[in-house]
Amino acid sequence: MKRLRLAAVLSILLAAAPSGSAGETDRDPFAIDLATALKLADLDNTKVALAREKIAEAEARLLQARTLLLPDLSAGASYHRHEGPLQETNGNVLDVDRSSRFAGLGAGAVGAGDVQIAGVGLKVDLAEAFYAPLAARQRADSARAESDAVRNRVLFETAAAWYELLRARGALQIAGEAHENAKALADATNSFAETGQGLESDSERAAVEALVRERDTEVARENLALASIRLAALLRIDPATRLSPVGSADARSEWVDLSEDVAVLTDLALKSRPELAGSDAELAATWRDLERHRYSPLIPKLAVGASTGGFGGDNDTSPGSGDQRTDVSAALYWQIHGLGLGQHAGVREKSSLWKQAKITRSDVEITVAAEVAAAFASARSRDARIAIGRDAIARARRSYELNRSRVFENQGLPIEVLQAIQSLVSARTLYLDSVIDYNLAQIQLYTALGQPVSSAEAAAENRAPTPSEAAEETPSGVADPSQPAETAPSSESAGSRAKRFGFFGRNR
Repeated sequence: MKRLRLAAVLSILLAAAPSGSAGETDRDPFAIDLATALKLADLDNTKVALAREKIAEAEARLLQARTLLLPDLSAGASYHRHEGPLQETNGNVLDVDRSSRFAGLGAGAVGAGDVQIAGVGLKVDLAEAFYAPLAARQRADSARAESDAVRNRVLFETAAAWYELLRARGALQIAGEAHENAKALADATNSFAETGQGLESDSERAAVEALVRERDTEVARENLALASIRLAALLRIDPATRLSPVGSADARSEWVDLSEDVAVLTDLALKSRPELAGSDAELAATWRDLERHRYSPLIPKLAVGASTGGFGGDNDTSPGSGDQRTDVSAALYWQIHGLGLGQHAGVREKSSLWKQAKITRSDVEITVAAEVAAAFASARSRDARIAIGRDAIARARRSYELNRSRVFENQGLPIEVLQAIQSLVSARTLYLDSVIDYNLAQIQLYTALGQPVSSAEAAAENRAPTPSEAAEETPSGVADPSQPAETAPSSESAGSRAKRFGFFGRNR
């Protein structure tokens, strides 16, 4: 089984790997897209596997409940010997020395009494035989619904972990570029200070900024490693494997139409969420248990037994050869547990469990409606943030270019560009977070509607944007925040002084 699982995992990973990955070293990151991550989670996540095993357990209990009306089969042999007094039915006491044996279908045949262990025996509470399968079937349905709910949660957690990995990669690239720019700025301000064109305090300030950006880069690198480990744990991959997300941090995922009314979406969730289906099934199961205890005194219990085999006996230690013996018995009786007090307590217990299930079902319904409303509100709000992020990048880039122009035209010092660089980093981070947060809200809303995030849909939703779509999504001149920046050409009119400002080329 482990070999089959390993083969399946390897086939998915190899199918997702780029064609040139075969020659990569073990230290190279393994490229993984959202669709592949979802496939692996669905295939081998422990929570999903455990939930599926609970289905198997519930189905086995259902099968057991359905066999309550089937008799037990027993075969064996027994030996009995008695020495000493025995009392007859008329009261006489006799000194008896006797022995007997039995072998065949059943065991424990002694004298004229019934066989103690029936060869074909059935002792059943007919109320339980009727109601137990009904309750077990509902609990099997509840286990299936819970398995679907667990799968939905795991797929959402996997998608969220993959997007967090994508965010961490983009944050590292932004932090790395900010560090490079800060180092270049520190070199430029130091050069100005040494020539007397700038202040030494400005040089120290720029040096501190470079150290802060270096620290931010290390934090971003750590966050990327942790995000990779968290995703690997969900996929049951070696945590030492470095995962690299394949996809654009600039791509929006549209899983749910936000123009739809939230009441319509809530109604859809109440019909589709497996948690509600599971609660309904559990409520029905507890009702069946309550009915069984209520009607148990009115429904009889049945005991039937049949045995046959060779029986022999004698008045000494040797039971003799004997002959064939057959015993058949049947009993039908009604029973009230604990003089009725125990029966009443049992009904009260099952009634309380039914009421608890009813309250739980109501609570699940409220929770589902709240999750849909919250996810819908988050998706709409985060949708608006994307436009804010685009505008922030455009304005930050404009501020950067204006400050750079002042330096090139000898109207300012390099230190004046520091705030513009900081604003540009903040704007790019804002845009990256806005897109990632929007995609997470979309998937959360989709999951809240009771729909599993499938790998096929993920492959379609997470495709790279076309050039025309990218132009619409990204402000002019501002590329994907997760992608490396290009170096803009330096200004020839700035002459040799412009060579000091190589950091100005990273202007996105």
